[in-house]
Amino acid sequence: MTAVATALMRATHTRLDRPVLIDDPWGDQLVFAEERELMRAAAGTEDLDTALRAHPSYGTVILRACYTENLLAEAVSRGVGQYVIVGAGMDSFALRRPPFARDVEIFEIDHPSTQEFKIARIAACEIPVPLGLHLVAADLSETGLDDALAGSPFRRELPAFFSWLGVTGYLTREANLATLTGIASCAPAGSELVFSYLDESVLSSDSTADPIQQTRAQVASLGEPWVSGFDPDKLDAELQGTGLEILENLGPGELSARYCAGRSDGLSPSPGSYVAHARSL
Repeated sequence: MTAVATALMRATHTRLDRPVLIDDPWGDQLVFAEERELMRAAAGTEDLDTALRAHPSYGTVILRACYTENLLAEAVSRGVGQYVIVGAGMDSFALRRPPFARDVEIFEIDHPSTQEFKIARIAACEIPVPLGLHLVAADLSETGLDDALAGSPFRRELPAFFSWLGVTGYLTREANLATLTGIASCAPAGSELVFSYLDESVLSSDSTADPIQQTRAQVASLGEPWVSGFDPDKLDAELQGTGLEILENLGPGELSARYCAGRSDGLSPSPGSYVAHARSL
């Protein structure tokens, strides 16, 4: 359900927010009436667009996607031809494929059940599976990323760009560090990664009035609890030994300053949400 909600948030942003930071209308097509009804019931309203835009994670979903695709476009301009979406969920990049990514090979790695759901939706909408898209089913809590990619056409000798958005909070710290290590070992030095994470202090708060804690309770009620985060001030040290170096580590303040200044639609990142840009050594 969190993957479905995220897809619909991106579509809502595309229709209603100005200026548009991410042009992604696909959630409106891939999310069916039954999911919309569940979300309306959970929000206690019939106006789902307003409820989604008011959700604490809404701005973060939009900003992290914008940040990632801007960096991906820069990487492609330097010759990177492989894009690996880890924990792809209902990501639609391969369906909408921006012009800059026309010749990029796209690899979507996700839990088998989530990937099966997405494949079924694409088929139900009578959408052909895009050329250059490779679907890799893997439970990253049990299978290493490098092992998952080993059975695909992914070429380890070529540089790649990885994204890992909206996932780390649902995995243990050990699983996160193992996946980060796997990403670094999958491609040559200089390959890049963008990943999002929670400030670990969010997980120690007992406040029930804080919007981010309300979101935490909501995802837990869906059976998808947040279980780990990182200390933003210690991220460099925590990633030592994974084979990655941090190039940029943006919190809510930096994201807001970069993308939300002068906006009148209220778009802003949620407290405790971070996005980091890393490079393999």
